[in-house]
Amino acid sequence: MAQRSPRKSAREVDARERVRARRAAHWERERRLEDLATDYELAAQEIEDVTEAAEEKIAAYAARLRGQARTAKEELRARQARNLGQMLQLDGVRSVADRLGESVETVRKLAAVESASTQEDPAPDHSPAPPTATAHETPTGQPVTASVTHAGTPHGLTLSGPAEERAASTREEKG
Repeated sequence: MAQRSPRKSAREVDARERVRARRAAHWERERRLEDLATDYELAAQEIEDVTEAAEEKIAAYAARLRGQARTAKEELRARQARNLGQMLQLDGVRSVADRLGESVETVRKLAAVESASTQEDPAPDHSPAPPTATAHETPTGQPVTASVTHAGTPHGLTLSGPAEERAASTREEKG
């Protein structure tokens, strides 16, 4: 059998070193790619976690804002109802409806709701009370020839002058 020459051995050693170097570079590249892929997946999971946490915070914040808005709307509707009730004490349904830009039917429904809510839950009235007697004019600026009392009309006031005429015409329209 033929023996190998030392040169072949050196060539063989050089070839093996080159293969090992390429393999090492390949494995280093593979390790680096694997590390990058792992980091990519971790970042994707963290994105999901951050998104989920943000959505929970947004939902909680939105619920809190909806509750605040609901409370504010209830307070404002109660204020509207009080103002409507006071307006109806001073003037007829049609006149109040015209002044507010609402239909007579809507004003009547709101008045019914307001009177029902005050009978069920008498809330403290923070608005100034309407005057019980006036010298020369009502809060709407109309002349009055007699005192204003809280009895006699469907809305609780007895008026004289132009206000009485409007109230009488409103009662005729209702009846």
